Amino acid sequence: MPQLAFPLTTYRARLTDVQARMRAAGLDAMVITMPDAVHWLTGVDSVGYLWPQGLVVPADEGGQPVFVTRTTEQPGVDACSWLTERRFYDISVTDPVDALIDAVAEAGLGNTRLGLETDAFTMLPSTYLRIVEAFPDAKFSDCSYIVPEARLVKTEAELAYQRQAAAIADHAMRQVLAEVRPGVSELELAGIAARALGEAGGEHAAIPPMVVSGERSALVHCMAGRRVLGRGDVVCIELAGVVNRYHAVLMRTAVIGTPNPRVQEVAELQKQAHLAAVARTAPGVAVHEPEDAAREVLEPAGLHANRCHRIGYSLGVAYPPGWLEPMTMVQGDEHVFVPGMSFTVEPNLHLPEEGFGLKLGETVECTADGPRSMTTLDHDIFVV
Repeated sequence: MPQLAFPLTTYRARLTDVQARMRAAGLDAMVITMPDAVHWLTGVDSVGYLWPQGLVVPADEGGQPVFVTRTTEQPGVDACSWLTERRFYDISVTDPVDALIDAVAEAGLGNTRLGLETDAFTMLPSTYLRIVEAFPDAKFSDCSYIVPEARLVKTEAELAYQRQAAAIADHAMRQVLAEVRPGVSELELAGIAARALGEAGGEHAAIPPMVVSGERSALVHCMAGRRVLGRGDVVCIELAGVVNRYHAVLMRTAVIGTPNPRVQEVAELQKQAHLAAVARTAPGVAVHEPEDAAREVLEPAGLHANRCHRIGYSLGVAYPPGWLEPMTMVQGDEHVFVPGMSFTVEPNLHLPEEGFGLKLGETVECTADGPRSMTTLDHDIFVV
């Protein structure tokens, strides 16, 4: 029996929902390659997406998807998915894109309305062009967001996995914060985080633990380096707990010694902005409003220009190299918060001209009664 995170009925229901969305979009079939989408529909759990592979999904209700991947992946597909239709190619003798084209042709989809992902790192331009050239009678359109949109509202079972992941993230963050001290390197702290995540049952995350310190704390997405911590340093930590590929992200900042007044001032304003943003993630609220709430706190202090990026985004199943789902809390995004959504809230600030940055963020869920944070950690800067 395959090792599935959910009952087979759950995957069948997901497929039926996606097929209905495809028909509404005017598609007869689609080819999806993004690993999070493939996993969510089928259970396939592998980093084999580094080589061309794809799931050919017919739009007709009851139609069975066909998964095309390397022979190397067959044991994993057998062990982790419910798929009955598979096509395995030997990469030493078969061109991977030819194998995908052959699967589409064998399914009789060569002259249909066919969806391809135009916004996927796993669909190379050369692959896209070869598929289009192979089927001159097909009508092609983008299907990048059909599966991701179907995933935005989680079931209680999905949220339960994410809450477990958040508890793992809490455990790891406490372990890291307990080891922050002069003489420890960023790399050592990142290693402590990785070990703590694993010891608590966390799977490998789409992004490894990030630790930056001192002036490097303003480098929002830099990985841990060889810098050794000293007194007075600001230390930013970001990590994620993962259960059955469901992610829960957590970000906190520590200071070695008494924070200087400016760091303390900015940290307090960041905390206020964070709490104001979380409060605006209630059902029926437009998803840009948390950003508006944070701006109301930060702009009078001249700090809104120091915001690093969007204040949050939907979060769930993820694989390297990233963990964003399509809902993002920015002007122009038309989503509205509904119960079952889960997302980050992270009003991170970078002040490179002042020599520091601050991270504060966590995973939140929207419930019928309002927002609920998945972390048990407080929101104050951690003082060593």
